[in-house]
Amino acid sequence: MLALLCGAAQAQLPSFEQVRAAHQPSDALLLDRNGEPLADLRFNLKVRRFEWVPLAQFSPALREALIAAEDRRFFEHEGVDWRAFVGSLWHNLWHDNKRGGSTLTMQLAGLLDPAIALPNTPGGRRSYGQKWDQGLAAQELEARWTKAQILEAYLNLAPFRGDLQGVHAASAVFFGKTPGSLDRPEALLVTALLPSPNARADRIAKRACARARKMNAANLCPRVSELAPRLDTPRNRPRFTLAPQLARRLLHNGGERIVSTLDSATQQAATEALRHALQVSARRITASAAIVVDQADGSVRAWVGGLEPDDIDAVAGVRSMQPALWMPFAAANLVERKLAHGASLLPISSEGEAPWRSLRMLVQHAEANPIAPLLGLAELPLDRMRQAGIDLPRDPTAAPEMNLLQATQALRPFSTGGQWQALRWLSDTPPAPARKLWRADTSYIVGEWLADLAQRGGASELLSPESGWQTVWRMSDPGNETSIAFSGGERYAIAVLVAGSGGGSEHPARLASRGLREVQRQLALPVSRAPRTPASVLNTVVAFDPPIEPARREWFLRGTEVALSSPPEFATGERQILHPQASTQLVVLHPGESLVLEATPAARGGRWWADGELLGEGPRIIWAPPAGRYRLELRSPDGSVWDSREFTLEHASRDTER
Repeated sequence: MLALLCGAAQAQLPSFEQVRAAHQPSDALLLDRNGEPLADLRFNLKVRRFEWVPLAQFSPALREALIAAEDRRFFEHEGVDWRAFVGSLWHNLWHDNKRGGSTLTMQLAGLLDPAIALPNTPGGRRSYGQKWDQGLAAQELEARWTKAQILEAYLNLAPFRGDLQGVHAASAVFFGKTPGSLDRPEALLVTALLPSPNARADRIAKRACARARKMNAANLCPRVSELAPRLDTPRNRPRFTLAPQLARRLLHNGGERIVSTLDSATQQAATEALRHALQVSARRITASAAIVVDQADGSVRAWVGGLEPDDIDAVAGVRSMQPALWMPFAAANLVERKLAHGASLLPISSEGEAPWRSLRMLVQHAEANPIAPLLGLAELPLDRMRQAGIDLPRDPTAAPEMNLLQATQALRPFSTGGQWQALRWLSDTPPAPARKLWRADTSYIVGEWLADLAQRGGASELLSPESGWQTVWRMSDPGNETSIAFSGGERYAIAVLVAGSGGGSEHPARLASRGLREVQRQLALPVSRAPRTPASVLNTVVAFDPPIEPARREWFLRGTEVALSSPPEFATGERQILHPQASTQLVVLHPGESLVLEATPAARGGRWWADGELLGEGPRIIWAPPAGRYRLELRSPDGSVWDSREFTLEHASRDTER
């Protein structure tokens, strides 16, 4: 009969390997590239248990407290401690407070076999028949499992407060520790939970203190009492909250361990930087985000979707119209097609003394300048924007719609030699192949404009000069409620999004700029170096006529360079002398008269020379020469001859007039 019962128990109890393999954590984990936890999500709402922990990874203090409290002769008996069992029976005959007398092996058998499990009711106890079966099952476990396996399984499966299962869950929830780092007071509290996990914290503390005295460690009691309130810590909150938005994007099942490309230190720095930059405006902000991308391989090193765990993911989830993105794309398109260069003067107004701006200045002061002048030269490069991952609206006149992730991908090529690359955030995903979005020389020229902080009006809000070479860009939606600030340097591309309302220093654009600068500061990056200059570009001095902008050094694609840049209406047509006319052979000046020299409007900026002497400049000047034979030349500022005249000049006498 005993053998039959043992056989039944053996058939019901799994092997140690089966138990360990069937252990399914309730939570999924998102890890950084080095295996550090970033965030966790719970999927099993009935029980909360974490990853299986090998016996060697439990602290010695915990094993000592467990054996002393629950089964002092664990390493001596074969499943049932008959001395303790008989003692508990005798105690229960004469006392109201019942004692179980179960060994750790018997308790584990009850956890493995539902038929002999402890009733899930307050004060519930096993029947004598169940107790007998539990003893038989314990003996069978001892015959099939090692003592180490029994102890390891018990520590991973034992129930703790509420829905917590296993020491791993208990130590993490109550103390924020791993099982291997529990000290003696913490271990005493954890093991004191086992007889009645849901008892009041003060009762658990008294039980733990009593056990400490039996272990000749009464000096631990004050610390035990101090820690006891932690037993009432909410049991459902996550352990790690460094990247909760990305975790919700990637985690789908309990037990998953997804390794991302994020770096926990970079993620922490970006989060704290964004929090610090926005702390004065918490009530005005509806969404905020930051992303840090490794320029070498397009891997995301920080994904801050929001500052609170429950915030929506503002990296990928907040989309807005961003018309300012037209500007760098349109400008790069003009440069690459050689339709314009940085010194090209384009009309921005029909009024005023300076209704033109150079292409460089239009781009560098995009927030104050219209894009219409660029569109007057060529169509928008919509195909390039699609290749850059931007969702274009059906209305061709509407601005592109994007989120922070798409904006980062679209702007990176101006700091990566024109190469576009899809970003990645999973470590087991190989880097996406890079493809050419812009030629390297085009990217270099536009990148130089975006990195020129000295000429950028609001760029000083984005970065400090100490950062080194960085392409920077800022854009806002038409309602000025969502703004994105971007920088692309040698090592990282960084972008920050802020959505909300406010004015002045509370304006979303200002806050996004502040966030970008703070992320740069927190990362403490070395000075970013400028990229290598392509052989197909050159840097030369260019002047402007009229002098709308000061003369400066400008980058050109070879073959498009100019020494003088004039507005379109003066830069077209022939540069000719209108007066004296080409047919004039003799010019007679009467007393008091001067010779009017006049040229076509296209010759604005031209210089008038007569027999090697500079007379003046401009399309119209007055000249009073002595009589003689002259060769008159109209020259460009660099000395080339646009037009010439040869004539004889005479002065009429007063007698001749009479």
